[in-house]
Amino acid sequence: MRSASLLCIESGTSCFDSGADWRFEGSGLRDPSFARARPPNVLILLADDLGVGDLEAYSASALVPTPAISALSAAGVRFTDAHAHPLCSPSRYSLLSGSYVFRGRRPSSSWGLSGGSQLLPGQRTIAESFRAAGYATLLLGKAGIGGEVAALPDELRRSTEDDRVDWLLRRGRRLADGPAQWGFDESLSMVSGIQSPPYAWFNGSVASLPRGSRCWGTATHATRTGDWVSGKFAGTGLRHRRYTPCGAGDGHDGAADWEGHMADAHVAQAALGFFDRRRRARGPQPPFFALVATAAVHAPFTPPDRFRDADIRTWVATSEVAAPRRLHVPHSSMVAELDAVVGALMAALRSAGELNETIVVFASDNGGLSCATKQHGSWRPSPETPAPPFEDVSPERSGLQSPLCGANSSAHLRGHKGDLYEGGHRVPLLVAWPAGGVPAGGECGDLVGLTDLYATLLDLAGLAPPAPGQAADSVSFKRRLLRPRDGHPARSDLLVPSPPSWALRWSRWKLISLAHGSQRATELFDLEADPGETTNLLPPHNVSGQPPRASGEAASRHEATAARMAQRADQILTSGELGGRKRMQALRTM
Repeated sequence: MRSASLLCIESGTSCFDSGADWRFEGSGLRDPSFARARPPNVLILLADDLGVGDLEAYSASALVPTPAISALSAAGVRFTDAHAHPLCSPSRYSLLSGSYVFRGRRPSSSWGLSGGSQLLPGQRTIAESFRAAGYATLLLGKAGIGGEVAALPDELRRSTEDDRVDWLLRRGRRLADGPAQWGFDESLSMVSGIQSPPYAWFNGSVASLPRGSRCWGTATHATRTGDWVSGKFAGTGLRHRRYTPCGAGDGHDGAADWEGHMADAHVAQAALGFFDRRRRARGPQPPFFALVATAAVHAPFTPPDRFRDADIRTWVATSEVAAPRRLHVPHSSMVAELDAVVGALMAALRSAGELNETIVVFASDNGGLSCATKQHGSWRPSPETPAPPFEDVSPERSGLQSPLCGANSSAHLRGHKGDLYEGGHRVPLLVAWPAGGVPAGGECGDLVGLTDLYATLLDLAGLAPPAPGQAADSVSFKRRLLRPRDGHPARSDLLVPSPPSWALRWSRWKLISLAHGSQRATELFDLEADPGETTNLLPPHNVSGQPPRASGEAASRHEATAARMAQRADQILTSGELGGRKRMQALRTM
């Protein structure tokens, strides 16, 4: 359970022990109706782009020791069939709203500072529901559902995102649609994370710019799978590298002292400060609801120096040199950094005397990354620094796993982030609360989604369910969480919308509807017999928009199953008081 790493804000200072010994006390009370002095705290730890193949708790082939996350798994229930959206922003909206992404402002989510966040007026977030019940609410890290700049001049509303960000950082410095409007009393957040402007922290609605703002240069890959990163970071290329410094007339897109590689250290320090203030406060404190969203393990893969140099089994032999040598994998180092943050926060909760009074949830916002993506943004302190080795895993070779990428982040599953195959949206989900009756070391194979956390956490805390019309797609799995092997699952089906495409899980079956312009292709898989989704049970290359046609008894059964599932998907896509029927017409067409 103990790690040798310290996580520091600056080298040699402001360090905290990420491997401090922590445990929930006792074996837990098995009666969930026991009397409580107050409702429990809730802490959601949301990783970014972490796949089931990245964690020892889920995959025997994981390369990076993650003792804190494994300890959390041992202390609670591990879900093996949990799902998010295949991409970051829609998943974060679904977690906050309890609704599928198409029930928000845009069918496929809001990303930047254009026209408001994904939340529609009248949609009540999970934070607002907990705050209404007397909770203190906190958001730390990546917000990721878009927003809006306060007092933006009319002419800039029709301008580019870059112009809006420049005005925000130089003059406005405030958000009109951000965590403060989403039900969070306190927040230290990034609008888009470490990968996109604005490269700045926001305290509540206000940009924190102690040294002013500036324009960060960008570095680009010259590979087919090219990407860009900012500031101190520079990309790597197979043949060419280009670094573009900012010109005198370029807009500002970040704080002058931005350090994206220290993002999670700042997030952890802010969480520790919150816990410490509660410990030192006079008198009883209200329970808290906290969402801590890490930068790890999203690109650019730029872990702090301490993790780059750690011996964490992330050194691999490469065939690109005459004699095999050890080569560092930055993505794997960020997995180790993530585990250190989890361990530090759990230890701090224990020190503050609040661990046993806290429901702890650990999850990822989508499936794991492909091999090529995991090489984006490797650490380079300056444009002159030689680039580390890079293996160009082009689209036609995307199934290959380079030793430069560490473990397969999807483990045995097909696909990666962005895909509607299981590797794109099946995610780790751990829930621990022994004092509330959640069994230690439990495992549950139920079909659940991040949307379900809204209703489940309110239910666990003994609070009122979501108000009518809110959390339209959230189903409480409290009963199965407390007794994972008793009774029936909370839901029989689950939609994974990725407009204009979607996937539907139902029993052992999975139906995928892929948009090809104005046409669609359908794929049906039997996940019980074919967990790797290798055999489409419907006729291939069906892009005509017409139902598949095949002969034989088995084919007819598969067609009937697909038809029933398509009908169910249509019901979901047009249900809910907050859903818009007109905007979903393209999704409904089979």
